[in-house]
Amino acid sequence: ELIARLGSQHFLAVIGNSGCGKSSLVKTGLMAGLEAGLLATASSYWRIVELRPGNHPFQALAEKLLDELQPELADHYSASSLQQRLRQGSLSLHELLAEHPLADNAQLLIVCDQFEELFRYVGQGADFEAANFVSLLLAGSKAYPINPGQVAHSIYVVITMRSDFLSDCAQFAGLAEAINQGLYLTPRLNAQQLRAAIEEPALVCAGEIEPAVISQLLDDAETNPDQLPLLQHVLMRLWDLAKDHKHITLTDYEQLGGLDQVLSSHADEVYRALSKRQQKLAHIS
Repeated sequence: ELIARLGSQHFLAVIGNSGCGKSSLVKTGLMAGLEAGLLATASSYWRIVELRPGNHPFQALAEKLLDELQPELADHYSASSLQQRLRQGSLSLHELLAEHPLADNAQLLIVCDQFEELFRYVGQGADFEAANFVSLLLAGSKAYPINPGQVAHSIYVVITMRSDFLSDCAQFAGLAEAINQGLYLTPRLNAQQLRAAIEEPALVCAGEIEPAVISQLLDDAETNPDQLPLLQHVLMRLWDLAKDHKHITLTDYEQLGGLDQVLSSHADEVYRALSKRQQKLAHIS
């Protein structure tokens, strides 16, 4: 579904609550599908640039472009000079690829993870930079005329963003409209999908989880709004306990305190391992 929407819109906003799996869905689902050739209307070759915007989005994009687009850009730009080039206008990405075409007719995918970071810095003097960065991404995802009767449309943009920042998008020209057209609201996993998330990594690594553990995890996770981060953490802790024998039991799960207590019990364990001075500092912070 993500691949189909990206193919038609060239701009995709993957939205959801914190910890719902937005980034994992894009990185292990969408990106893997593109590299496997599942977007039949585009090239089989992809150059994928991943970044988090932070408070210097142009710098972050320039550095990631240089890392990924070698030798096309690395032979002509430094991080500083490429950053300045990107700032020249909203069509800079298209102009850059027109001057330095990607090998094998590859498509460029820009994945801007945790896009909401832009909003945190808007009130700290970064308004102009944030607005220009958004314009660059939006223009990049649109068709670009290169010759009379010929357009380039080889740039795709995906952003992931927490849903509580959705209303902030209206402050940038064109962003709300683009999100309306390319919105994907990350769904909650059902019981069958949660079971697969628990069982299948174990099968890949020749591990074993007692059926009672799986049933208990499903019962505990299904009603928990933070199911995925907690499930990830408890499974990490369980496999740490079972690293020698690769067998997880219900006793192991109960020892960790279950899904509701796994974080606090782990934090207590780390705290007890600190020196008295470190404990004092941790308590103050």
